[in-house]
Amino acid sequence: MVHLTSAKPRRSAKDVALDCLSRKALTYCELETRLKEKGYESSEIRAVLEKMLECGYLNDEELAFMYSKSRLKRYSRRRVQQDMQNRGLVPQLIEQALGENYSSNDEFEQCLTLAERWWVQEGKRWEHKNAIENAKKMIPRELWVQQKIARKLIQRGYPTDMVRNVLSRIKINQSEDVEI
Repeated sequence: MVHLTSAKPRRSAKDVALDCLSRKALTYCELETRLKEKGYESSEIRAVLEKMLECGYLNDEELAFMYSKSRLKRYSRRRVQQDMQNRGLVPQLIEQALGENYSSNDEFEQCLTLAERWWVQEGKRWEHKNAIENAKKMIPRELWVQQKIARKLIQRGYPTDMVRNVLSRIKINQSEDVEI
């Protein structure tokens, strides 16, 4: 009795690398790790990585710059730095990319923009929650909103002192709006 197997011939490391890179921009380290996980030999992996570099399909410098620039609107410098380290980028490259894309003033302004947007959203959530649970004692609106926003900003990697400054600026702006 003959058993027919449907085993596919093993794909080359180069084909796997191109397939991975066609889906997402990867760092040298990430692609190397993926190929190792697929069981390719170190010498074959090295040759494929060199070919990908030569063809321009792998470019850690460009990836670091584009990645840090795209994350600027949503995350702090510290958070992006950590994400880039986790992706296997070398510290000098990370610092260079962040230096070009992040200034402390821009980061503060972005933190403030996020906090102002969330202030309105969290205020509405508090009002909704208060309407449903009005029999219970609720945390005062301003304190509840501040805690929610502080938690979100800190999760995005903004430094605690920056979060504190942003929240105090919003409180001042809120009180000025009420007085007018």
